[in-house]
Amino acid sequence: MEDIINQIDGKVRVTFAKVDDQNVTYRDMLWFTQEVYDTLTQAEIDAMKQERFDNWVNLRAEWAINPPVEEPVTDEPVTGV
Repeated sequence: MEDIINQIDGKVRVTFAKVDDQNVTYRDMLWFTQEVYDTLTQAEIDAMKQERFDNWVNLRAEWAINPPVEEPVTDEPVTGV
């Protein structure tokens, strides 16, 4: 998927998607002020997208090894706060 670039209320939104090696699609957005966006190179934006994608891949790998544990929900009031 090619990036989708929108300007919303003076901000620039770069919407992107990447597919991991298990064919799972990661979708995300980067938000910038117009001033910041104008100073960035495509290589810098690509590096930001790759960093976010890599973090997501690592998080998924960690969850496969150590799945998140759901805490039981209780109706008891919180005390000692």
